[in-house]
This record gives sequence, structure tokens and C-alpha cells, in this order.
Amino acid sequence: MGWVRHSLNEIRRMRAKLDGGGFTLHLEDGSVQRFSFEDFLQNFQRNSQRLRALYREEEVPPPHPYGAALTRAVDLPPELERGAQDQRRLDAQIEEAGR
Repeated sequence: MGWVRHSLNEIRRMRAKLDGGGFTLHLEDGSVQRFSFEDFLQNFQRNSQRLRALYREEEVPPPHPYGAALTRAVDLPPELERGAQDQRRLDAQIEEAGR
């Protein structure tokens, strides 16, 4: 359960850094997407739903648009890079289980 505490600490750090404002992700195809802290929270909730569905061997919902964009983002600050790595790891785990 240490990863849950770590994730909650990440949420607290992101909230303090964003202070309710939005942030922009630059994607590898050159496009730009803007997200809010609410998107960050919804992605956390969606990933929890995805893990629950995987555990129950149910159909896994698709990632939240923020999570999908995070895996394709470039030049991320360290706090977002860690989240992108976690998102990629989760997506790979779900893909592997689906085989």
C-alpha cells in the first residue's frame, strides 16, 4: 500500500504546485494539450478503476485523456515525468494481462 501513499503525496505536491491552475503538455507529434488539476485527479481515479477492473478480470476502461497524453508528452518537469513513467507502467501491465 506504499504506492497509494506515494500517489497521494504526488497529488498533494501537484496541487501545491498548480494552485488550482492548469498546465500544458507538449506531445511528441508537436501538438499541445492543456489540462487542469481536476484532470489530474480524474486520471488518478480512472487508473484506480482500471486496476480494479484488471484485478476482477473485467473489461478495463480506457485511460483518461490526461493519462493518454502524459504517455506521449515530451520535455516534462521531474514531477510530471514520474507520473508519465507510472502511467506507462500501468498501461503495459494492463496490456500484458490482456494477452
